[in-house]
Amino acid sequence: MTRSDDFVEKTIVVTGGAGGIGGGVVRALRARGATVAVLDIAQSSDATLSITCDVTEARDVAAGMRRVRSEFGDPELLVCAAGVVKEFPFEDLELEEWQRVIDVSLTSVYLITREMLPGMVRRGGGAVVTMSSGWGRKGYPFGSNYAAAKSGVEALSKSLALEYALRGVRVNSVAPGPVKTAMIQDNPAFDEHKKAAAIPMGRLGEIDDIVAPILFLLGEESAYITGQVLHVNGGLLMP
Repeated sequence: MTRSDDFVEKTIVVTGGAGGIGGGVVRALRARGATVAVLDIAQSSDATLSITCDVTEARDVAAGMRRVRSEFGDPELLVCAAGVVKEFPFEDLELEEWQRVIDVSLTSVYLITREMLPGMVRRGGGAVVTMSSGWGRKGYPFGSNYAAAKSGVEALSKSLALEYALRGVRVNSVAPGPVKTAMIQDNPAFDEHKKAAAIPMGRLGEIDDIVAPILFLLGEESAYITGQVLHVNGGLLMP
């Protein structure tokens, strides 16, 4: 269990924090006394500081982080929650849609970690949690761009965990199964009852089911954990 004082007086950046799982993370961290800066194309009413930012654009991310540092100094914690998915048969998947999903789900992680890791090292350490997916492990029919992006997130996270371990920065991933967020519920082809029936625990995940493991991996009780992928999916995938 994450200690109630783990995030008091801590500064945390959340990309994609205006809604969905990222929004749940922001609310939970604020309730625990954290200072939370959100970088997202939409505004967050829950954040301490909400910066309108295209996290796929290097200049936007750099400008957003300059503002964060000017107000709070170097943040010590990061959650990479930006992501997008749209299903296409592979033969109908145009380069534009391939690139969009790769940029939002993977390139954004590269851009924000490149901006933040030097500051974490200057502070003497920090923690990063990225968002992977079981689809990145098993493949995703009609979602090859998303599966490729999430597999890349896992590889990038493990590489950073190795590179920064002796510099005090931990990097882990959380891989949710189907969760009740707008990203999947707005998909007209998504059948909640059919998907729930395929999950051993018999239901889709709630946002809070994913927030708790993210907070654990950010907190002090996971101080000896790095380079790991924590699957949170009700038993749907057991890698």
